[in-house]
Amino acid sequence: MLPRKQSDPAEDVFHSENSIRILDILEKRPFGNEVEAITSPSLYLVKARLNDDTVSSGEIIDLPSEKIGPISEIRYKDISSTTQSELVEAIMNEIRNTPDNHLSFYNRANNISLKVHSFQLLPSIGKSKAQQMVQSRGMIGWENFDDIDEKCSIDSVKLLAERYVIEMEDSIQVPRLLDLLLRTGV
Repeated sequence: MLPRKQSDPAEDVFHSENSIRILDILEKRPFGNEVEAITSPSLYLVKARLNDDTVSSGEIIDLPSEKIGPISEIRYKDISSTTQSELVEAIMNEIRNTPDNHLSFYNRANNISLKVHSFQLLPSIGKSKAQQMVQSRGMIGWENFDDIDEKCSIDSVKLLAERYVIEMEDSIQVPRLLDLLLRTGV
């Protein structure tokens, strides 16, 4: 019996990723370029060696691709200021392109404790706004983000994107919506 091939743990994490969105291209010395990107659908911050000089910032590359080398996760504190400035918008685009998991947060959010509701995890949402959101949601729930925005007077996609970035910045944030909504295999 042959021994089982050991796989790279990083490869296993990114195996289910469909694409990356390039956020910044960095010149690496002595030669070559590296990209900082965000994966889809799980929103991992990653870096990879660039194999193709025709790639540009904002471009979406389907995985696997010969345009880039192996991808590895990168910490928020290690990304460039350009990547930081592009991150919320890139996440908002991903939420709009794959709304189901993200919309489920708004439709399933419940109390975390007697004093805190899950909606209060979102930036600028306090107790009274969370209560208003629960009442607006009703028993049926929301069908899309526009419905949430109209009934609650918020930018639901942006608030969720900002929460994801907070979790990327601070790895000890709990609960982690990124893990609960997108990285269930983690």
